[in-house]
Amino acid sequence: MSNFDEKLIERLKRLEREVERLQVKEQPVGAWQSYTVSWTAATTNPSIGNGTLAGRYVQIGKTVICSIALVMGSTTTYGSGNWSLSLPKTVASVSVRYIGQFTIYNASPGGNYAGSAVVGSNQSAITLFVRDQGGSGLNSTTPHTWASGDELFLTVVYETA
Repeated sequence: MSNFDEKLIERLKRLEREVERLQVKEQPVGAWQSYTVSWTAATTNPSIGNGTLAGRYVQIGKTVICSIALVMGSTTTYGSGNWSLSLPKTVASVSVRYIGQFTIYNASPGGNYAGSAVVGSNQSAITLFVRDQGGSGLNSTTPHTWASGDELFLTVVYETA
């Protein structure tokens, strides 16, 4: 084997190792993690009481996928003013808004609602808007008067700083 062939083989081996290294680096390394969600309102903050409020997220590079589940309990209070829910990571300073989706289940008398979870540049919280309520913000009486057993589930994907 010539010196040229040996150098070519060695170079190909180095390139193969570099490709393998990059493939490992590019694979998602994040695992879903829980985080403590803050539930606030424009005027008076709500309180979860004996309900449940759980947040989970995964970060892949600068992309964050966030899911929140809110289930009202018998001692939950709903505050006043439009609600916001905190994010696990601050949104990047960009000139776009990120739009996620949420679903509401009204336990009594029953029924479902859908809406948009909106996250703006440099924010750390989600604003919620109900589609079939003229784009109104979510609060203690929109889209219905909230009560024990009612549920809110949302997911939003955004870029972190």
